[in-house]
Amino acid sequence: MKNENVRKKSPVCLLALILCIQLSACDKEAVAQMAEEKLEHAVETLAEESTQDNQAQELTIKEGVGIYEQAVDDFFAAVDARDVEAAKALFAPNVRKEVPDIDQKLERLFSFYSGQTERCERDGNTAEWSASNDYGVRTENLEDWFAVVSGGTNYYCRFSYTYRDDENPNNVGIQYVDLVSEKVVCNEDFKWPEDIGIYVREDAPGDYQTARIGGSPEIYTPIDREMTKEDILKFLENSDSFLEFKARFGEPNAEQVPYCSYAYELPEENGEKRYASFLVDHKDDWKILKVRVENDVDQVALETIWETEE
Repeated sequence: MKNENVRKKSPVCLLALILCIQLSACDKEAVAQMAEEKLEHAVETLAEESTQDNQAQELTIKEGVGIYEQAVDDFFAAVDARDVEAAKALFAPNVRKEVPDIDQKLERLFSFYSGQTERCERDGNTAEWSASNDYGVRTENLEDWFAVVSGGTNYYCRFSYTYRDDENPNNVGIQYVDLVSEKVVCNEDFKWPEDIGIYVREDAPGDYQTARIGGSPEIYTPIDREMTKEDILKFLENSDSFLEFKARFGEPNAEQVPYCSYAYELPEENGEKRYASFLVDHKDDWKILKVRVENDVDQVALETIWETEE
């Protein structure tokens, strides 16, 4: 989140001038008392203004998130309807002007994205909010990336929307929509582009599979084995070594965080994916610190089945 550049005259800045004028008419004791009173008043005024600014900012962000969420919903509704004009109209006029082939890019997005949208997994938490305030002229923008599910396939969308630009209203609207496959977003060399308009990428180099684990896209290795929570707990009765666990059960299905977190596939429950996520300390002889059960879409673990006593 970027800090706002707000130019205001502080009451403290005026205090020295006031005191200089009054020195000829007051004795030193009276001036000292007056200075203290005015300083206290100035500090109180600044604190009140700061509180009001923070409250106004919170209100602005809350309103902006609502506009952003609606724009995301409207865009994917237009995509599901295969309505180029409706989708294009959501982009800022300046973007439409600077991207003359936006119709063709929308058609490519329609071809790549199967539709209908089953889940658009926005959670209301925006990754980046930016704003500027130059003598009361404000610009405000929200952007985030999230999973979108259609036809049982996971896609990943990065979506930027400017909802206020006092100086140039033609900047209000979608700035860019980037839509990629799970394989693309898992590629180690992948970076989101910075261009306005529409970006679509279907494939990436390499032969690997992917899966969502704990809400995050991961490179996934299928392994033919059966392992249950009970198997894990029985092992942990005698050892907390992740190296010994791998020797017993094999390599993990996914490395969630290098040298830190690893996932093993468990049997499904009620038709839902389940994974055991091991948190380890590789600097302490690969000691297992915690084991949590996760599904595919939720970022919060379903349960913690084991945790070190230390």
